[in-house]
Amino acid sequence: MSKIESLNLIGSTPMVHLKTLDPKPGVEIHAKLEYMNPTGSMKDRIIAYMIQKGIEEGKINKNTTIVEGSSGNTGASVAMIASTMGLKSIIFVPDKCSEEKIAIIKSYGAEVIVKPELTYGKFPAIKASESEDYYHIDQYNNIYNPEAHYMTLGKEIWDDMNGEIDAFVASASTGGTLSGVAKRLKENNPNIKAILADPEGSVYKPYLEGKEDYMSYIKSFHVEGAGKTKLCATMNCDIVDETIAFNDEKAIAMVHRLAREEGLMAGGSSGGNVWAALEVAKRMEAPAKIVTVLPDSGFKYLSKIFNPQWLNEVGLGHIVK
Repeated sequence: MSKIESLNLIGSTPMVHLKTLDPKPGVEIHAKLEYMNPTGSMKDRIIAYMIQKGIEEGKINKNTTIVEGSSGNTGASVAMIASTMGLKSIIFVPDKCSEEKIAIIKSYGAEVIVKPELTYGKFPAIKASESEDYYHIDQYNNIYNPEAHYMTLGKEIWDDMNGEIDAFVASASTGGTLSGVAKRLKENNPNIKAILADPEGSVYKPYLEGKEDYMSYIKSFHVEGAGKTKLCATMNCDIVDETIAFNDEKAIAMVHRLAREEGLMAGGSSGGNVWAALEVAKRMEAPAKIVTVLPDSGFKYLSKIFNPQWLNEVGLGHIVK
């Protein structure tokens, strides 16, 4: 692994009590500020872990070019960590990826290739097959993804809260966060509920509800880094106790509320997580503590969810009026 000291900043992010959102006395919502990792997202955790494993297993060496598909955040993490090791990287992103996230990936020296949202995920494996010097991180199928969260984020959340947790709420793209963290928390206390916050248009909620036609529920949504149009091997569906759906309006409105009331600039998936956490909190009786995560920074979406013109274009302009 690189000797660059900035990599030591990965993890150990702050946990904050979102006091303006507590629905009743004694029922608290706490959020782990994962956007305070070096590239502005929690994906730094899994990429540092997976690259280290790749080195240990002899799959990554000085001639390796790292290839990955990403909605943006994983791509930035790959690009940053690869560059500190003197390695090249190639990142495939969907066409709904924000301009900011593409610019961040490029700033770390990676090559960025934009593909359609529904198919971009297949291109990294195709690219990696072209040369033995290409290594596909494969965050959607790499078991080291949830393991990284189990080893780091899950432990930190338990320690930050001194074990006082009633529910953990998180959205899922790869599913690594929810799967890894919930496994750690439930090992410590089986009564902790693992709750998936899923955007409308993702397949996870209909699949978990046992709908055989779950693929028919796919539809476009604007929130990035949450939800999926296919099932991923890194998502442990058996560990989920409940699923709550959110839409773009609810997630983005919550993002603006977090900025104005809590002073926290977070991305759309954070809004979905906190909105769902609040729904859980409303039905709980004191004392109760709900924990969620803010996966990435709102500064990555200034051209979109914090841009009144973009909000008007997608029919959400009323959020900021």
